[in-house]
Amino acid sequence: MMKPYWELINLTNLLNLRTGLASIVSGILGTMMTHIYGGNMNPLFIGILFLAIVFDWAGAISASKKDGTYASQYGIQGVLRTGVMLLLPAWGTMLDKAMGTSFFFFLLTGGLLFHTLISMSANFKRAGWDKWIPTWALDWIASEIEAKIRRSESRLPVPSEKIVVAPYETVIPLNEQAASIEEGGRVSHE
Repeated sequence: MMKPYWELINLTNLLNLRTGLASIVSGILGTMMTHIYGGNMNPLFIGILFLAIVFDWAGAISASKKDGTYASQYGIQGVLRTGVMLLLPAWGTMLDKAMGTSFFFFLLTGGLLFHTLISMSANFKRAGWDKWIPTWALDWIASEIEAKIRRSESRLPVPSEKIVVAPYETVIPLNEQAASIEEGGRVSHE
């Protein structure tokens, strides 16, 4: 079942201390680079963010196929999340234009890029592509890797509530077995 739309734009994963610090540093550095080098660097940073998202998606798809959790519903949610992620820097640009700054674009883009790189690395680990990621980086994002594993395990199909009874190999629903045992009788294998 798909999550409600308000959960699709849940930003609690983005609103943490590490991402916040990366956002602020990115906002400051981006502003300084724009003033030092001149011109508009926004398209370059959007390209970098877009490629990071593509790499993240490639790792996520490979990992989900590997662990058997590939599902179109989760993919649809991912498309919507990605749309929101790509619109946030546009909103930052609008804020910058309204306030005469170049801070908010880099604040939002830097935070999203940082978060996406962590997600990408965790997905690469799940997909078995982690030999290209330094051990220290994997240790640093261990909690994200564990969170992704827990989320993927929660999407695994629930085993059927049926049991195979040997030697007859008859499938008997558990609720029928329980009712029969409560009555003190034996389960019929018809």
